[in-house]
Amino acid sequence: MNYRLVAIDIDGTLLTDDYRLTEQNKEVLYTAAEAGVTVVLCSGRAPHSVTPILSEIGIEGYYVAHNGAVAVHSGTQEMLLENGFFMEDVQAVMEYCRMRGIHTDFCTAFDMYTESMERDDVREMYAKYLAAPKVISDPLSLRERLVKFTLFGTEKQLDCAYDDLSTLKLPVQLLRSGPFYIDVIERTTSKGAALNHLASHIGVPLSETIAIGNYYNDLAMLSIAGVGVAVANAPEDVKAQADLVVASNNDSGVAEALTRLVLSSSTGVSRK
Repeated sequence: MNYRLVAIDIDGTLLTDDYRLTEQNKEVLYTAAEAGVTVVLCSGRAPHSVTPILSEIGIEGYYVAHNGAVAVHSGTQEMLLENGFFMEDVQAVMEYCRMRGIHTDFCTAFDMYTESMERDDVREMYAKYLAAPKVISDPLSLRERLVKFTLFGTEKQLDCAYDDLSTLKLPVQLLRSGPFYIDVIERTTSKGAALNHLASHIGVPLSETIAIGNYYNDLAMLSIAGVGVAVANAPEDVKAQADLVVASNNDSGVAEALTRLVLSSSTGVSRK
């Protein structure tokens, strides 16, 4: 199979645990792009946290941000996709988080806002993701359309929050995007839907796409792609739904996948 598009999750997949892009991943991604493969970073991050990674690789092109809510071209800023909701839709979520000391932020396509930056763990978290949210004292005064509302807390806090908030009749969906994060996004939004939209726009059949990820928010794109790849550090039930499991994020699993599927003449890998 001639794979023409590869969608790659960033945190826990492309980057190491210390948020570093390995030289092997960088070299293989650049080589694949030079060979004509469309490389799409597909992340829960905001755009300003995605584009520096594309620059470090040395490429530009489309990327997916906010767990599938936004698709943008890094060079032209052309926006292909923007799925959103409004602050009133998540007012109950915000009130719940305030009562339980769970930090929140909320994003439009290109801007990030939060109520407070006073906690040390919050500032450290944003530094890891190259994020600098604007502090806003009254979130309900924000009239712009949001694309993502995120909860940040301990794993125990978010386990409870997910269960509690799932009982509410919210007009949005909850997505566990990591042990310490819950993303609230528009109901039809997913990385899989964004990959489908982008592949159609570019003119690449889904059978000629690869998706590489490590967590539950990646499953939609792993299932829709021609080949779904999980890195070794993914939870067991995520790996069980992948067509191929490669080395961990710390061991350049992305480079292994692209070498086997794109840069090698024979792969021996097919859909289950």
